Amino acid sequence: MHEPGVLIAVNVLLLYTLLGPVVLFAIYVLFDFLNKPAKRQAPATPQKKNPALWTKEEIHAHLNRI
Repeated sequence: MHEPGVLIAVNVLLLYTLLGPVVLFAIYVLFDFLNKPAKRQAPATPQKKNPALWTKEEIHAHLNRI
């Protein structure tokens, strides 16, 4: 009959061999997820025109919205 120490050692080696890559892949996926840049929110009033080129009416319209 086999000794319990040898059986435990073999079982531990099998567990590390089978589950090791899965755990490393999970850690890789976690770090990849954490590394994604945060999504920026769109501005409340999207401006399609450069504010430096606004006309007087566009400036007044913008100030009235504020």
